[in-house]
Amino acid sequence: MRHIVSIFIFLPFFMVSASAQDQPPLQRDLMIISELFPGTYDNMEQVYFDGRLELPEDIRHERVLSEVRRIPNDRFGEDAFFILDYWYEQDRWHPRIYSFHIDEAEDAIRMKLHAFVGFDRAPYLKAHEDIAALDNLSLDDLTNLPQCDLFWRQSVGGYHAKMKDKACVYEEQGETVYADYQMMLSDRALWKSDVIRRVSDDVQVNSEPEVLHKQLKARHFTCNMSFSGERGKKENFYPLPIHDQGGTHFVSRPTEDKPDRQIGIRLRNVDWAMNNVASGFTNDVFVMYIVERASGQKDRNVTYTWGAPEEASVGLNLQWLLASCYITPQNQTRPYLTRDPAGPWQSPPP
Repeated sequence: MRHIVSIFIFLPFFMVSASAQDQPPLQRDLMIISELFPGTYDNMEQVYFDGRLELPEDIRHERVLSEVRRIPNDRFGEDAFFILDYWYEQDRWHPRIYSFHIDEAEDAIRMKLHAFVGFDRAPYLKAHEDIAALDNLSLDDLTNLPQCDLFWRQSVGGYHAKMKDKACVYEEQGETVYADYQMMLSDRALWKSDVIRRVSDDVQVNSEPEVLHKQLKARHFTCNMSFSGERGKKENFYPLPIHDQGGTHFVSRPTEDKPDRQIGIRLRNVDWAMNNVASGFTNDVFVMYIVERASGQKDRNVTYTWGAPEEASVGLNLQWLLASCYITPQNQTRPYLTRDPAGPWQSPPP
């Protein structure tokens, strides 16, 4: 009995010791943002449904791909990331570095924007593929305007970032304007908008849509295309890296009437913006398309197959083409006896 009493005597001490390690909420927010932020983001689904819904041209979104990679050392800050935006229609690359910091005075996570200004950016346009390309850069080489920093705070289902109101002011084409840059981050998407407004009346002066660009976070697959019969022999193409937010990979398959013909795989994780049936709810789906490409014609979907959005593999056999994609390549798959389904079973009893 004496031993049992002694245990309870020491319990408060252990409880106090544990609580002494409590950290401020901002530290937790910084950890979550830093974990969620890296990845590949693309708004292909938003662009597709802008067209399918026949939205007016002035409110449609341009397709943009964003590659976000953590910088492993602390030369740009303890939580720093390389970001590369690619604007498809403009064929324009935009590199920069973001660094995140706890700002207790603002009760927020401050994000500093470091711009590649005043020097040749070309050597850094592939830094997301090899972060060592940044090794010869330092903070002194980049441009940061503190008044244009963003402040991240928790919002429903994620985090929302914005600049201080009318803080990022500058002159453009003879007018005094300010940047109204916003971002949102969840575990599945990155939203952003770079609206520029006139200081005198807050009227928007650039063509950025009011609705933020919704870039879904991509999953990366390793794919295989195996052709048989077209040229009298089997030809295999592997590995083909393709992401599921409109990613593609094409191989040359010329014919007499189409000497520049290509056949490729396109992956989409369809994020339905509306239902495509008169009654009922349209499920989001993961889709693999087999696509034919040739000059003088639009890309033609030869066929496609689909499954649940969370599926980790997909494939089909057309006899002349066997195509498959896996998140974990087959030569890296660990053996197993049974495996849980990719998503929950939702089959009601009869």
